[in-house]
Order: sequence, then structure tokens, then C-alpha cells
Amino acid sequence: MLDIIIRSALAIVARTERLIETARRLLDRDGLDLAEGYELDREIERLRDVVFEADEAVRSLALTVECWPQAAHAHSLEKTLH
Repeated sequence: MLDIIIRSALAIVARTERLIETARRLLDRDGLDLAEGYELDREIERLRDVVFEADEAVRSLALTVECWPQAAHAHSLEKTLH
């Protein structure tokens, strides 16, 4: 279950990064007036920050999930010894 959540979240991050790059290219075309360009640029930066944080959180979750079996085994071994 968690692996599906992790893969889905990483796919969302990748799609969002592609969307950011597409928006950047549109911004570079100079088809927008100055105010629209500024607002789009600010939204892109906000979105990039959120995507970065989401990417970090998902990767951290993935590492935690990978360590769970090891932690469970170590914990049960410790309880057995004490």
C-alpha cells in the first residue's frame, strides 16, 4: 500500500516539474503583459517550493518504509534478549 502511495506521489512530483518547465517556456515567449508575467513567475516559484517539499517528504517516507523491517527485527531481538 505504501509503495503505491510513494510511486503515485513521485509521479505527481515529476508531472508538476514538467508543468513548471512548460510554464517557464510560456513565460519566456513574452506573450504576457508585465503583471501577468510577474504573477505567473511568482506562482511557479511557489509551486516549485511545494513540489520540492513534497519530493523530500515522499523520499523520506520511502526510506522509512525500507527501514521498517530492519527496525522491527532489531526491536524484537532486543525484547527477546531483555
